[in-house]
This record gives sequence, structure tokens and C-alpha cells, in this order.
Amino acid sequence: MNREIIYAVGDVHGRADLLESVVSFCEDDAEHRGASARFVFLGDIVDRGPHARYALDKVGDVLASHPGSHLLKGNHDDWFARFLGPGDHDPAHVWHWLSHGGGQSIASYGCDEYEEARDLLSFGYEEHLTLIRNAELHVDLGPFRFVHAGVDPAKPLDEQTPKDCMWSRKGFIDHVAILPKVIVHGHTVVGDLPVITENRISLDTGAYQTGRLTVMVLDMRDVSVRFHQTDGKSGRVVSVDPVIEDRGLGSALDRLGRKCVKPELRLVA
Repeated sequence: MNREIIYAVGDVHGRADLLESVVSFCEDDAEHRGASARFVFLGDIVDRGPHARYALDKVGDVLASHPGSHLLKGNHDDWFARFLGPGDHDPAHVWHWLSHGGGQSIASYGCDEYEEARDLLSFGYEEHLTLIRNAELHVDLGPFRFVHAGVDPAKPLDEQTPKDCMWSRKGFIDHVAILPKVIVHGHTVVGDLPVITENRISLDTGAYQTGRLTVMVLDMRDVSVRFHQTDGKSGRVVSVDPVIEDRGLGSALDRLGRKCVKPELRLVA
């Protein structure tokens, strides 16, 4: 099976139920098309939602069963590994994390207290910490750079720091210009639908709150891009049209000669 389809999955944030639906859809989609599935998880697998433990189990299983797949490190993943593994145990930092979604993560392991969770992770779920420690900051595939948060547009792509990759927001989201690669990212919730501008494809649709976990399907053989997401109600995966935010430079897909399989795109002035 030589044909590969890339499935880029937005921020999961502990919604293992939605992740299960999306992965099953992607595997069935690839099989239907006579292709192998290659996943790129855009990070923030943990925190905020209720099932971080099971989401990490699922991501680990997918990476093991689909060669060539990637996990990118999100800022919440970085916090999780730093505070529950050897590293930063400063009480103020830990409290900040717990109040921004970390509390839900430790609860998913059946723990009420931070110290209990740290001991459990260190001795019972070391593979989860290892999974995050081994996560990549970015992956380049063809004309696309996949990264959790974005990039600093003032720097060359090969000079991006971990902070740029995991935390970029203002300055990247607002940057209007062509970049060396199209940035496919999460981190910043852009609404219920994915957004395409001239320089980025934004996939974080706030799954932990909206029930909408988005995946971009990239088939390099016929240069097509499709978008799907869980429907916000039943968890069923449906096809969606991205929002095309035209800021005077066209869309990234136009510039690359790519096409979106569903042409009825919503235009935003």
C-alpha cells in the first residue's frame, strides 16, 4: 500500500471520546481509499477535558500502529510532563497549571491531589511522560509546516524556539503575509470551523467545550485537502467546509495549487 494520506488532528484536550471517533473515521477513510493513514497530532492532548489518560493511551496506540505518524508538543502537554515528571515543581507554577486544566488531567488518573498524581505517573504511567517528552516541536511535509501554536514570523523557520512553537498566538495569527511554508496549527480556538488564510490553516475548534474535534485530510497524490470534525452532539464525524479568511492575498490552498474537495467555501471579508 504505497499511497499515504495525512490526517492532522487538532487540539484534543482530554476528549478521548472524540479522538476515538476521529481516529476510527480516519482509519476507515484510508482503507476505503486504498491508502495507509499517517497521523499528525497537533498537540494539547491533555488538560481541560475529562479523559487525558485515555487520550494519551490512544495517541500512543496510533503512533505505534501507523508508521510515519507524529505527535507535536503543545504547551499543555509540556506543562503536564514538567509538573508530573522530574522537573518544575514550583507550587505557584503547579497551581497555575492545575487551575488551567491540569486538575482535570490528574482526575482522569483517579487522583485528587497533585503529589498523588506525580507519584502515580512516575511509577505507573511512565510511558505517558515518555510519549510527551519524545513529542516533536514541528514537522515539515511538502509545502506545509505542522506545529502546535504557530511561528514567529520575524524569524526564519529553522530558528523557531520551543516557545515559538508551543505558545505563538498574537503576532502570528494577526500576521498578514506569505510565509515560506503554510503553517498548519492548533492552540488558538478559531470558532466552530477550521480557518484558512494566506499563510495558515487553523484547526483548533475548541473540542473540549464544543464537541467539535477537527481533522484536516491531506492527500498528496491528488493534491486535495478535506476537512472533517465531530458534530458537537453525537460525536459523529461529518464533512465540513473551512472558513476562507481572505486578507487580500488569497488563500494558502490557491497559492499552492491545492484544492479543497468541497468547493462551497465560506468567505470572510
